[in-house]
Amino acid sequence: MERNRPFSPEILQYSTENKLKYFKDVIVPHRNIRIILNQLLKNAIEPDDALVYLVFGVTGVGKSRLKAEFEKRLLKHFEDEITSNPGSLIVGGIEVDAAEGGKFNYSDYYIQVLESLKEVLIEYKENYQIHSEDDNSDYLVGDHEGKNAKALRRALNKVFINRQLKAYTLDEAQHLFDVAGGRQINVQMNWLKSIANKTQTLHVLFGTYDLLKCQEVNGQVGRRSEDFYLPPYYLEKLEDQEEFIRVIKTLQQYLPISDEPQLEEHWKYFMEYSIGCVGILKSWWYRSLKNALDDGAKTVRLKDFKARELSAGRRKKIRDELAEGERRLKNLYTEQKPHKTEPVLDSQASSTKKIRKVGERKVGRDLVGVQQTE
Repeated sequence: MERNRPFSPEILQYSTENKLKYFKDVIVPHRNIRIILNQLLKNAIEPDDALVYLVFGVTGVGKSRLKAEFEKRLLKHFEDEITSNPGSLIVGGIEVDAAEGGKFNYSDYYIQVLESLKEVLIEYKENYQIHSEDDNSDYLVGDHEGKNAKALRRALNKVFINRQLKAYTLDEAQHLFDVAGGRQINVQMNWLKSIANKTQTLHVLFGTYDLLKCQEVNGQVGRRSEDFYLPPYYLEKLEDQEEFIRVIKTLQQYLPISDEPQLEEHWKYFMEYSIGCVGILKSWWYRSLKNALDDGAKTVRLKDFKARELSAGRRKKIRDELAEGERRLKNLYTEQKPHKTEPVLDSQASSTKKIRKVGERKVGRDLVGVQQTE
């Protein structure tokens, strides 16, 4: 049965390269991302006392896509403000580089942020012999000097304030904490919290379960930050099955190929081999589409998917990381306050324990997203 496709017929005349680019840019909103996205937007538009948010999950679960959609929606919301004040930026972001030798390069970080915000004459920022007590009013410990690092940090603060940034996003943010020693992790969070506080700019960190290291920081930092867990969809949960099938039915409509495939009947195969991660599913379908286009096929066939599926070893590695990450998360939220009932996580490798919904904020960070699959 011929159905209306959500793209112009001209796309079918595109080259293979352009068809692949079109499909790569397709965004399929789904429940788990939508819940956290709405929370982040609300907090960015109407900030509370928390200015640092950590969004974490297993690789391929959709963190980078969530980051991109957050930035897009925030720009859309403040469209009138941008029109009336063209100098305002509203939102910016970078992908954080990995630390070298267990030592984070602050000067390089400041330069990357300033470049992302189109700041001029970055290499000419000068340290005008500001008194030492003003240089480090937060009493941070660590190598914050670098070449003109203090001048670069002041420039960064001014840009955040003067260009009216509502939020700044950091992808692969776990690299901020690739440093030696637990004390240095505390330094990193104090440093980031200081920038957020002084500029009143929301900082949203997207990364792996290594962001859980931030739970080791002091209470003041913890009070000013919140956790958002982005889980995959679980094969054992009926509501997750239904949502994943909906994603498949939506995504197949956007395949830029003559005949739309009917793939929902293979949902279990796709869900199992993508570990319930929509990001992994999308990348897998991209590779399979390329297979079909290279063959000159009229549709994407099951053999194309089988040819480009993740190997058993790669799938096992991701499942192991997921199980380990959820184990760490469960321990953090069950052992910190044993006298209270805490959320219990459900993973693909564990028994199906129900998650207790949390009705009010705890004195530490709030865990957002764990209960969303109820």
